Amino acid sequence: LVTGRIHPGETHSSYIVEGFVKFLTSDSPVADALRSSFIFHVVPMLNPDGVVAGNFRTSFSGKDLNRQFNKLNKCIFP
Repeated sequence: LVTGRIHPGETHSSYIVEGFVKFLTSDSPVADALRSSFIFHVVPMLNPDGVVAGNFRTSFSGKDLNRQFNKLNKCIFP
């Protein structure tokens, strides 16, 4: 599982995930071996609503997604 941008201000992670996907889908023998050996799940942006809202650390609802694992609320975190 590869994820990026859980905090909207982590713009650098978008470039890292993009580079990872480009490498993984390339003709490289290493990439081919990885694709043959593993199943990859890539979520390039975990917090798109926070990015669109221009937030730095929180989602659109103003919550830090890293701090909400024990307090799931499907209305706030669909």
